[in-house]
Amino acid sequence: QMGYIKILKIEFKTAAIVICFILTTIALRFWYLEEQGNFHPITPGEAYRSAQLDEDELEYYLNKFKIRSIINLRGKHIGELWYEEERRICKRLGVKHYDFRLSANKVPCLKKINKLLKLFQTAPRPVLIHSRAGADRSGLAAALWKIAIDGAPIWVAKKQLSIRYGHLPFGPTQVLDGFLDQWV
Repeated sequence: QMGYIKILKIEFKTAAIVICFILTTIALRFWYLEEQGNFHPITPGEAYRSAQLDEDELEYYLNKFKIRSIINLRGKHIGELWYEEERRICKRLGVKHYDFRLSANKVPCLKKINKLLKLFQTAPRPVLIHSRAGADRSGLAAALWKIAIDGAPIWVAKKQLSIRYGHLPFGPTQVLDGFLDQWV
């Protein structure tokens, strides 16, 4: 009886250590994504994706990658500091700015997606596509870019909606995964 309890205690401790390790790894990943702006290429030299960048990060990435347009998936937020800074920096650097509201937890209508695809074709490149965290809306837009612009297969495009970029395929944002599956 005592040997059995001792084994259970060891198994519990091992499980607790494994769970703590996994949670710590996930927390560090999200911290890293937040700290570096979740900036990644979709198609190098053509399209990039990110979270909402602060003033210094935005200017750095615009200059480093010679970005000529921004597609803001958060929509217009007149009067909010992040929005006004973004518009001011774009104006100063001659970067075209597009506001395109997309929800992270609602299925987008096809009419809206078609407008986004048209914007992908007409916006000066390289383009930066961003949302608040750069995980869900940016992930869907990046996946659509991979399919519509790059001609990539769905399995390649779906990598844009992954934990690598902070997207979780459960909870309210899973509707984006379902939409992408249906859209293709």
